[in-house]
Amino acid sequence: MSENNDNQPLQSNRNKWGVLIAALFAGFTVVLNNSLMNVALPHFMQLYTLTAVEGQWIITAFALGMTLVMPLTGYLSKRVGSKKIFLLGTLVFLVGSIAGPFSWDFTSMIGFRLVQGIGGGMIMPIGMMLIFKHFSKNERGFAMGIWGVAIMIAPTIGPTVGGIILEYSSWEMLYIMNVPTSLLSLVLAIYFLTKDGDSERVSFDWLGFLLVSGGIIGLLVGVDALQSTQNGFVYFMIGLGFALLIGFVLHELRTDEPLLDIRVLKNFIFTASLLLLANSTIAMFSVLLLIPILIQDIYGLSALYAGLLLFPQALSMGISMTIGGRILDKKGPYPVIMTGVVLICIATFGIAYSLADLQPAFLIALLILHGFANGFVNTPVTTAGLNALPASHLPAGTALNNVSRQMMKVISVVLLSMLFEARRAHHVANGNDHLPSGLLAVQDAYIVVGVCLLLSIPLVYLLRNKWGKGS
Repeated sequence: MSENNDNQPLQSNRNKWGVLIAALFAGFTVVLNNSLMNVALPHFMQLYTLTAVEGQWIITAFALGMTLVMPLTGYLSKRVGSKKIFLLGTLVFLVGSIAGPFSWDFTSMIGFRLVQGIGGGMIMPIGMMLIFKHFSKNERGFAMGIWGVAIMIAPTIGPTVGGIILEYSSWEMLYIMNVPTSLLSLVLAIYFLTKDGDSERVSFDWLGFLLVSGGIIGLLVGVDALQSTQNGFVYFMIGLGFALLIGFVLHELRTDEPLLDIRVLKNFIFTASLLLLANSTIAMFSVLLLIPILIQDIYGLSALYAGLLLFPQALSMGISMTIGGRILDKKGPYPVIMTGVVLICIATFGIAYSLADLQPAFLIALLILHGFANGFVNTPVTTAGLNALPASHLPAGTALNNVSRQMMKVISVVLLSMLFEARRAHHVANGNDHLPSGLLAVQDAYIVVGVCLLLSIPLVYLLRNKWGKGS
């Protein structure tokens, strides 16, 4: 495949913005589709008479499909071409969305969710890769900021949109609403993406694929099951997942044609960006998980109210991503990321220590600050990490970034849920008469998240000289 110089755009302005819009629509649709299903979980549990563990497979199947395909995207982009893989991913996701409303039982629905996940697993890393190929290095921050608006806002507005759909329409619309944006993305990609260059003759690393697939399945299934049960089988799956992933790493370091070139992790800036991204993901899901619990379970208000309360936070995150991307392009990563990490620490501890006497207006203000700060961290960290890689390592870098992001989403939700339940049980046992045990548990969880974020500050400080002004 032909590659552009890191500092030169691959196409004209018209084409590169068309590529960005195609990647934006596809990415937004994939992420929104997943967040819509979170709020619909109780509906499907009632529809198919499921337990919480069984119903969770609507979410897990999609995550599995995405995460299993993502390590393959580096190989596929070299062997087949990034344009073809992006079009194939969009088409597969579209097929899963069209088939979803025709599910005849829960098993078939899980199958169609897996198909959607496979399509989404091709779309996300390849879409990011295409943006980096079509924009020069000093434009990528702004372009990724625009792309990030769609990717980060989608999970925030998803519960609200899903609640409205289930309130005024039927569950089939959760699938059907993906069709127009998927078709639009497909048309834009066909028109704007340049023809793929000659394919590279690379062999397929079957052992690497089996190791990483088994590791991801074991880890995701095991971690996901921790929410509802903690028995020997669950810990066996988690242990097996870790063991297979370690085996995958050792194998990839020894093979000449790795499935996923994890040698990119030797780049300190890229590896640090993944660690910072993990903390940013935890911070984001502390809002998406704990604030709805606070509003609905503790204060007894509606899911729609919780969704509307979160919307200003999503809006502020979208605005700050574009601003942060522009600052990154002009000043380098350090000022924008350090500002974001410090502000998100302030917002997180602010939420934690004001819950006892929290007014809605003040909570909204803190959430807006939280969203604005996270927008300064999430996408700029990704852009800075990938900018530090040579063009030949972008396929592996984008795949690793997306696999890490997807894994951290699942792990964040599980760990935050377990932390909340454990702390609530503790406060119930200790019989606090002044505040509800659930409120105290949310406060404890936010303090833990805040401490994790504080640990990011020294890492950002250490990176300041390595990033340099132009990065």
